[in-house]
Amino acid sequence: MIHGYFGKRGGHNVVYITYDPTNRSIKPDHKRILRIDTEEGRIAAAAVAEYIKKKAELQYLMELWNATYCREPREIQYPLRKVRKNIFNSQYFKDAKPNMNDYKREELKIEYKGQWFRSKNEMSAAQIINEMGYKFKSEIHVALAHSDLDHFPDVSFDVEELDLMMMAEIDGKLDKGNYRLKSMERQYGYFDDGFREFKDIVFMRLSDPTVFDPEHFKMLVYAAIEANIDDVIY
Repeated sequence: MIHGYFGKRGGHNVVYITYDPTNRSIKPDHKRILRIDTEEGRIAAAAVAEYIKKKAELQYLMELWNATYCREPREIQYPLRKVRKNIFNSQYFKDAKPNMNDYKREELKIEYKGQWFRSKNEMSAAQIINEMGYKFKSEIHVALAHSDLDHFPDVSFDVEELDLMMMAEIDGKLDKGNYRLKSMERQYGYFDDGFREFKDIVFMRLSDPTVFDPEHFKMLVYAAIEANIDDVIY
């Protein structure tokens, strides 16, 4: 992009060009000067006006950053060092196979991106995770060597920048007593195995299964990712 500024010279409106990527001889101390009332000057003036606009936008963003954070962004070095080691990392997610729960085929009613879901709410969670830029898998088999419990989270997803696999359970029938008890039993199964809410897993609790709030689910996912960022040692 051409750099420059506007001024007057000999009573004429001119544009001073201080940098031109197509002409390396032009420098701040070796400017090119064009009258704006010429064809070449009009073209150069439009380019310089765009440069001045972009420069002002950059200045505004820098001032906004400094006012908000008051410091340079942290530099992240890999491999990551963490206060708390993740139970499952990205490699576990990559090796896991979807739809490993032993459901009858007729119970898997909905297909999305080659994977099957038992409910629209579970599929909605997968869609949102996909829209957020994360890879997902439906109902992978999750088990720990020291435990006899088997988990099949509704959706698991890979936060690759943190070398982290996270899980999500969509509890969509909490208005029904039997389901509510079953849901609590499933949650405590995760907790008994050492999984922590907002560190390893998020729970979307729906009192009305017909209402799935995508913004609320996004907030849960972002909150969990932020909680894991806090574990990174800089």
